[in-house]
Amino acid sequence: MKKSLIPMIAAAIMLSGCGLSDIKEVISAKVDEKIEEHSIEKGSYTQEQVNEKIYKELAECKRKIVFDGVVSTEMVQNAVYGARYDRPDIFWTGGFTVSTDYSTTTLECDSVNDLDEKTLAEMKADMDEALDKVVKEASGGATDFDKLLLLHDKLIEMCNYDYKAAKATDSEDIGFAGSSYGCLVEHNAVCEGYAQAFSLAAQKMGFECGMVCGMARNEKHAWNYVKIDGEYYWLDVTWDENATENNELGFVPMHKYFLLDDSRFMKNRTVESDVPFVPECSSMDENYYVKNGLYLESYSFDEINSLMNEHCDEGGLDIMFADRESYDEAVEDLMKNGSIWNTDVMKSNVDKKPGYFPDEDKLGILTISIE
Repeated sequence: MKKSLIPMIAAAIMLSGCGLSDIKEVISAKVDEKIEEHSIEKGSYTQEQVNEKIYKELAECKRKIVFDGVVSTEMVQNAVYGARYDRPDIFWTGGFTVSTDYSTTTLECDSVNDLDEKTLAEMKADMDEALDKVVKEASGGATDFDKLLLLHDKLIEMCNYDYKAAKATDSEDIGFAGSSYGCLVEHNAVCEGYAQAFSLAAQKMGFECGMVCGMARNEKHAWNYVKIDGEYYWLDVTWDENATENNELGFVPMHKYFLLDDSRFMKNRTVESDVPFVPECSSMDENYYVKNGLYLESYSFDEINSLMNEHCDEGGLDIMFADRESYDEAVEDLMKNGSIWNTDVMKSNVDKKPGYFPDEDKLGILTISIE
């Protein structure tokens, strides 16, 4: 922030010799320093109280928040930065400034696209309406797994990945693509928009859920964690977004990154240092493949044949193996040695061709296509 840089700039000016205007700047910087020291020494707010007030008023789309008393700039910064993870309903904030005197502290937030409070409040109402609709549909699931699966699939169905925003560097070009509003209302989002929307909806459904940001495949990325029956799981709605169209079933989403443990999900990922909470995900009990009978402890041609018979009308299927050795054995036998042609499905569909896709993230998932 600007305030933290001013003392360094002022020191440089004093050493180089300066005119009257520069002297005024040095004096101003020293006053700012004293005010910040005073706010830290005399401040009566805790970080939790600062967070509560800022979160509440930002959620009400207030661009100017005034504290009746002194609050350190660091506390305000912590709250604003923390909103990124703790409050996915705060969709509109851009840059911000903090000013402090001896009696009050003021936070002023810029809005994405510089929208006024009235417009932001109207947008918030639209988002709340869209959120309620999604939550109502997802809450129809019989189990927690079913509810989260419905939510995951609904967000993928209703939203398109915004490639233009992903490449943009100007905030106006990015717009709301990195927010829950972009996903739920505009139906165009980048990874953070999907993750924010999933967190917002899952939390409203009563789940402990949050967003994590970091690097994945050497690119900046955002994803989610969620807690089911005392265990944490990872999921990545964005990377499951590459859904396919099937002639008979229509829309078919992917579920490769739905409720995974650390050993699989975190292979090619690192987490940013400012993420407030990173869970330990050690269970696979609620994993999509485990729950749907698509998880194999070892390679067996007979089991593959049986699964292909069950899913022959879907244009292919994904199968997860418990370890890399079993996955490699399946690829070697089915694809490289040609055993796939000996399955019932291929024998009865001689006009079709089988194929498979590389397991990029080493999840142990064999994707078989039948074209």
